[in-house]
Amino acid sequence: KLSKYTDIRSVAIYGGLGPKTQIEAIEKGVDIILATPGRFTDLYSRGVIVPKNLQYMILDEADKMMDMGFFPQIRKILEVIPRKRKNLLFSATFPPKVEVLSEEFLEAPVRIEVTPQATTAETITQSLYRVPNFRTKINLLAHIFETEKPERALIFTRSKSMADNVFHFLERKVVGAGKIRVIHANKGQNTRINAMEAFKSGDIEVLVSTDVAARGIDV
Repeated sequence: KLSKYTDIRSVAIYGGLGPKTQIEAIEKGVDIILATPGRFTDLYSRGVIVPKNLQYMILDEADKMMDMGFFPQIRKILEVIPRKRKNLLFSATFPPKVEVLSEEFLEAPVRIEVTPQATTAETITQSLYRVPNFRTKINLLAHIFETEKPERALIFTRSKSMADNVFHFLERKVVGAGKIRVIHANKGQNTRINAMEAFKSGDIEVLVSTDVAARGIDV
């Protein structure tokens, strides 16, 4: 969208879709490649991406990529792209593992911090419930739905299997079929997009998701 009315050519490459269209776009010539580490590595190994002319390298959501286990793939990418380049690293948080990556990835960096870490938006009211196990968590969820009756709820889980478990429990015991959906990395790209659009439009009341899969939802 940002380059729509310019002569800048860009392509987004990621898994979940066949690479044919992405390969064709790259072979026509591009100025900017936006990629997930896995698909970038795949197309590089096929000889589709020739990195010798890359001038900028940007790592976005560095903390999330670390959580998803992309560190080895990022290291491989850094090994094959030109040493003389300009680097930028963006991260919502700055834990030790991201700091280690920044030391390897950046040379004499300038650190820009928009807001102090762990700063909560003023419009959000938070509550903390200390519960011992998963069974207690889902029963607490059911209680919250019964007592507070939220019009819409977005539930994040740590793993894909936990997202599926929460989804099946709430669909069966609390909200009913047709009012809830689940998205995670095992769901197809179109399925995830349709679920997010349905949640944003109010067609469904509850969306259960791993954190990464739900990124981009504007609520």
